[in-house]
Amino acid sequence: MQTTLHGTLPAERAGAPAPPELLARRAQFAATEIDPALGVMAGDADLAGVSCRTISAGDRATVLYLHGGGYRMGTPEAYDAHLARLAAGAEATVVVPRYRLAPEHPFPAGLRDAVDLYEELAATTAGPLVVAGDSAGAGLAASVAAVADTGGIRAPDGLMLLSPWLDLRCSSPFYGTATDAFFPLATAASAREDYLQGARADDPLVSPLLAGHAGFPPTLIQVGAAEALLGDALDLARSLAGANITCTLEVIADRGHTWPLIHPDHDASVAAVESCVRFVRSTAR
Repeated sequence: MQTTLHGTLPAERAGAPAPPELLARRAQFAATEIDPALGVMAGDADLAGVSCRTISAGDRATVLYLHGGGYRMGTPEAYDAHLARLAAGAEATVVVPRYRLAPEHPFPAGLRDAVDLYEELAATTAGPLVVAGDSAGAGLAASVAAVADTGGIRAPDGLMLLSPWLDLRCSSPFYGTATDAFFPLATAASAREDYLQGARADDPLVSPLLAGHAGFPPTLIQVGAAEALLGDALDLARSLAGANITCTLEVIADRGHTWPLIHPDHDASVAAVESCVRFVRSTAR
């Protein structure tokens, strides 16, 4: 599909081979098992030229979900169990792209994949369309919302962000005070360099915290109080409020980075998924 937004993004650039240690870390992202009792259908599809994982439990809404992993790791299959619970609860279909990863494919390759897929879904999906993601994927999701706004096409009906990495300048004071060790400054800086490879961290397409937010849809932000990305979440919520955009911010005490994925059976994780289900269902009213 020829998309109109594709040409508005920066040109793609050559990357670098992934080092052996990164390849080994990628291999640790194993598929998770879907509970058969949920009654969802999982499969694979090619949409807008992007290979995708689909998890379907109905057509009440469509969720474009962008996985995390610092722009350089992660697979859709690793999210099967988590997104099956979301799909089943919301009676929705979740689409998870295998977007291109750094350092082989630096910015803007992954964003181009996400934008192309979003534009196809926006053109072919009659019901509500929610864009979501975690960590770096949440940053991509916010960038997609920003591109859709400036590109003048259908806006998402909702934006759902878990532990969002929104500012790749990594200047938040919470990097120095966070008690959660999962995403420290050194890891963020390393992932940033793999992804940017000379691109500017203050580009709003890289750091959507710096984008204009007046055209953003209603947004759900979930973040752990113990994690370094708390500052990114708070800053986006503040900006959305200032732009008169409906925003629900859930700060969960004693939780770290992407806690619903790391500890899925914890009460706080179950509650986080239930909140996402309510949010997606609210877009279908």
